[in-house]
Amino acid sequence: TKERMTEAQNINKSLSALGDVIAALAQKSAHIPYRNSKLTYLLQDSLGGDSKTLMFVQISPSSDNVSETLCSLNFAARVRSVELGQAKKHSDSTGEVAKLKAQIKKLQEEVANKSEASEA
Repeated sequence: TKERMTEAQNINKSLSALGDVIAALAQKSAHIPYRNSKLTYLLQDSLGGDSKTLMFVQISPSSDNVSETLCSLNFAARVRSVELGQAKKHSDSTGEVAKLKAQIKKLQEEVANKSEASEA
């Protein structure tokens, strides 16, 4: 149908833009085209800087989907060849992690107290 064709075209444009961003990051380009698609704009924080990115590619064993599977595998090969460098470990200089752990512990205690009260 026309709707599926339009959807497929939009997906392909977004994936092409994602490939362009990854290539620009790999080449350490001065301009990274994050704004070329909504996908790359949303993934901006996950793709650049000190982030570590893991990508899954879904393929189909059906012979009806051979062309889509080949496109997906070609895209995955293109992405796999890119090396952006090592992810860096961030130190928690603000103590935010400790605050969050304390908050989790407090909430767990509250839940335990509520379940004890309801059992009594």
